[in-house]
Amino acid sequence: MVKKLKITILVDNKPAPGFMNDWGFSAFIEADEHKILFDADTNPKVVKYNIEKLKIDISKTEFAVLSHHHHDHYGGFEYIGKIIPGLKLYVPPGSVEMYRRWSLEPIVNERTKEVLKDIYIIGPLEAWENFYEEAIAVKVDGKGIVLIVGCSHPGADNLAFEARNKIGQDIYHILGGFHKPSRTVIDNLAKFSKHISPAHCSGDEAQEYTKRIYPDKFYDLRTGTILEY
Repeated sequence: MVKKLKITILVDNKPAPGFMNDWGFSAFIEADEHKILFDADTNPKVVKYNIEKLKIDISKTEFAVLSHHHHDHYGGFEYIGKIIPGLKLYVPPGSVEMYRRWSLEPIVNERTKEVLKDIYIIGPLEAWENFYEEAIAVKVDGKGIVLIVGCSHPGADNLAFEARNKIGQDIYHILGGFHKPSRTVIDNLAKFSKHISPAHCSGDEAQEYTKRIYPDKFYDLRTGTILEY
């Protein structure tokens, strides 16, 4: 299992002092010696500024994962391709020509799989006809699964169920965009998740409900947040 995990929120809708901000999501994952980029926000300038502000050496990225083909998650990959040409980018089914033009190496993922020891791509799951979304999960020693989601169009709980069923452990922390989930989705997550962080497109109602009903599970995120496990 991964002994040490660090997640830095490069971009979220919620601003923090000193950072640039817009509607989007991006996270930098450091799992033991591995460095992974998950999503890349909307604006290359925002991603670039915040990476430099956080003093992250993005050139050390081993591979990247795109949750789904929406601009607020892939826009910043234009900048990433200039910094790391040839970077492997795992994507759900869909058009990949744009990523190739940005000097990235897109790899279409078809199923949940372990891409590195105890690091998994979850999904893709179908949200609607011919539109898919995936997530990334890390199995952390002594804790369980840390699951990072982009927008959760297929349902944050469904992505969590997939991770839990395929990996065989409960969710220690699920974080990212939940796409204005119903209360039932959050209740489902609460049944087997120790910490819940609805961010990005989750909406104020979902955040307030989680904080009010599950105060011991709620953890607030914003641009610049650093999580260490």
